[in-house]
Amino acid sequence: MIKVCAVGGIMGVIAEVWYFRDYWRPPTLFGEGMVGIEDYIIGFALFGVGGYIHSSFTKKEINYDKQTPAKNWNFFVLFLLGCGSLTLFSIGLGIHSGYVTFLTFFLLSVYIWVQRPDLIGLSLISGFATLAISFLIYYINFNLLFPDFWDKYGMLDEPILGFKIANIPLSEMLWHFSWAMLCSMFRGYRNGVYYK
Repeated sequence: MIKVCAVGGIMGVIAEVWYFRDYWRPPTLFGEGMVGIEDYIIGFALFGVGGYIHSSFTKKEINYDKQTPAKNWNFFVLFLLGCGSLTLFSIGLGIHSGYVTFLTFFLLSVYIWVQRPDLIGLSLISGFATLAISFLIYYINFNLLFPDFWDKYGMLDEPILGFKIANIPLSEMLWHFSWAMLCSMFRGYRNGVYYK
């Protein structure tokens, strides 16, 4: 899990290539709209929570009697497709990264579901559990501590993306839900791991 989170931290930094353009420009230790240690921390956390939260709710363990060969190449191709989709549609075609991210995560999840239907339940449980935790954290942050955060630093004027529930942008909830759905299947899909 620590190894996965360490990679996630790096991806949290890289992701700002897409998000600083049109999603947000939050303050960091290095200045507003600058990549900071905060990006690494959130990437670290989201890979860990999204990838392993299902184990807290399902109590499923790895089935060591059933395993298929690892799909490292397929997984790498999915990674490239995800990055390529964000780059082409968001940067290349100018579609808001909030829409592109949610649809990319969702479609990649469906692709894995088709190949591994046994991971669908785990994926959905992870999505809803992460959504619940994110909602609680966001409620405290954006209602009690920083109620004007999204007005100051967000760029969510697009339809749907800017809609807020309890002062939390819907786009943030869609991001966390779809990310956890996808991320929770990485281990099972890439390593050929099954759960019981």
